[in-house]
Amino acid sequence: MKTVRWGMIGCGAVTEVKSGPGFYKAQHSSLVAVTSADSKMTRSFAERHGVAKAHDTTEALLADPDVDAVYIATPPAFHKPLSLAVARAGKHVYVEKPMAMRFSECREIITECERNKVRLFVAFYRRAMPRFLQVKRWLDEGVIGDVRAVRAMQHQPPAPEDLSRETLPWRLLPDVAGGGKFLDMGIHTLDIFDFWFGPLVEAHGIAANLGRLYDVEDTVTATWRHKGGVQGSGSWCYVASDQQDQVEIIGSQGRIEMEFFSDRPLRLITGKGLEEADIPNPPHVQQPFIQSIVDELTGTGRCPGDPESAARASWVADEILAGFRGHS
Repeated sequence: MKTVRWGMIGCGAVTEVKSGPGFYKAQHSSLVAVTSADSKMTRSFAERHGVAKAHDTTEALLADPDVDAVYIATPPAFHKPLSLAVARAGKHVYVEKPMAMRFSECREIITECERNKVRLFVAFYRRAMPRFLQVKRWLDEGVIGDVRAVRAMQHQPPAPEDLSRETLPWRLLPDVAGGGKFLDMGIHTLDIFDFWFGPLVEAHGIAANLGRLYDVEDTVTATWRHKGGVQGSGSWCYVASDQQDQVEIIGSQGRIEMEFFSDRPLRLITGKGLEEADIPNPPHVQQPFIQSIVDELTGTGRCPGDPESAARASWVADEILAGFRGHS
């Protein structure tokens, strides 16, 4: 069977454990080349992970005939130009989430990939993680009856580096990230709801910067509706006093409770009582999703994500943040 040979652009923190090893640990997959803006970082990553080629430039990696597909592990500001460049080089695209800074940029990426007849995947990798698939099985089996509503909450105190504008991480710089932690983390939640309950077709939100620590939103409340009728609400606050991470799915015959960003046991509550499912996260959380991409590219399976749903997550985020962006 064909092996998918990967190139990777960006050698930052996300690639060290979450994603990078997945490309050489997945079956019929190999990581053959890497590059980044920092040549020393590129060489270090290649040496530590056994990658044969450490290219000095993106152009060199894209010209490499041994590369079939490229993983773009950069901040969102670079997703559109790099995705277009990868597509024009005739290589399949796997780009970090969100696909781009705005929905309109997502459409450009999708169009260019279609024009160049290459496949496009976006790193909403929780769609392939076992604990999220267990929730989907419960829902598909009708264990809690008809789903009526879903509620999400993510509250965090500021991280130490958030407290000074001199140490702000790129995720809080609007020109680099396109938004704040809501766009970085909350969009994962919105995407998995799209996966579980069907396409999001309506969204409304209020966003604000209440902590005044940086220029992007730090507090967001939102409501939305799925095509099948499920209604949702969410609260995200990154200047709170303590940590809260909750998802509750309300059905006609029970409910499911879970923490989204941890792997603590899932809780299924029905008339039969309480059932818990303890499903630890895999060591490299993107590996199951990477495997599904490889399977699709080799014709042996299907990836549970697609460009249209990934773009829809950006559309929903745009709708929720529209008022804040219009006044900020």
